[in-house]
Amino acid sequence: MNNNNLISIGVPIYNEEKFIRQALDALLSQSYQDIEIIVCDNASTDRTPEIIQEYMKTHANIKYYREDTNKGSLHNYIKAFQLSNSKYFMWAGGHDLWSSNLIKETVEQLESHPDAAIAFATTVWINELSEPAQRESGWCDTRAMHPIERFITTIWGNVHPVLGVMRSDYLKSTPFVNIAGTDLIILCDLSLKGDFIHTPKATCYRRELNTRAEESHQERMKRYQHKDSKFSTTRLNKLFPLFHLPIELFKIVIRSQLTLSEKLQLLSVALPTFLIKYLIARHKVPYKSE
Repeated sequence: MNNNNLISIGVPIYNEEKFIRQALDALLSQSYQDIEIIVCDNASTDRTPEIIQEYMKTHANIKYYREDTNKGSLHNYIKAFQLSNSKYFMWAGGHDLWSSNLIKETVEQLESHPDAAIAFATTVWINELSEPAQRESGWCDTRAMHPIERFITTIWGNVHPVLGVMRSDYLKSTPFVNIAGTDLIILCDLSLKGDFIHTPKATCYRRELNTRAEESHQERMKRYQHKDSKFSTTRLNKLFPLFHLPIELFKIVIRSQLTLSEKLQLLSVALPTFLIKYLIARHKVPYKSE
């Protein structure tokens, strides 16, 4: 494989025996063929390891790494990227699906827009039967926006672009902080480095698992807790699981390439914006599955 053309797809998983075959089949069916699939198994206790090893017998581009103990989902995501060595990188869920043209379409966008940080597909929610779910999510193409606009748009938007194809060089200099909201930290940092390009011809099918569909904000935060995560180590952080997030957003702005005036302008609106979004999220009515 030529690393100049190679796309690395990191697949962090834990107990995905129900859907991992569908996910791998969708990735292996991509029209863009120069890919490597890096599967990071967070000590699965079901048949996931056997299924992966079965696929490895006929697909040399699948690499499998397994932890002896569960180290938390954030650790697993970070490790998947750290094991990659390619121009572009994408995270892929072990229960999600993708249109066969997703890699091709997003790579073409990144190649034609060399300053862009991410190219991402349209998100369509599906249920456990792979049928369309009664849920919709949108996002915004940030081309022609000032970096300050991109940052604020990222705070207000959802985090679906984190599952898009990213420029690895940009991602390497992005802070990976093991706290709740790491996906937002990554996107906010990347938003100050380049555009997020929506690729409408490609589709990412995100599966809404029945066990998560009706989660409250508090339940979702509890799922992310792990002994190695900052937000779960003290009483204060357990009461306010996103305590570290605005601090990390502040650091991103301070170390960015913005001018001093732009940094002050951004901080004056970004932190209040984050607080408002946090308060809204805490009281949002959970999505009800069918």
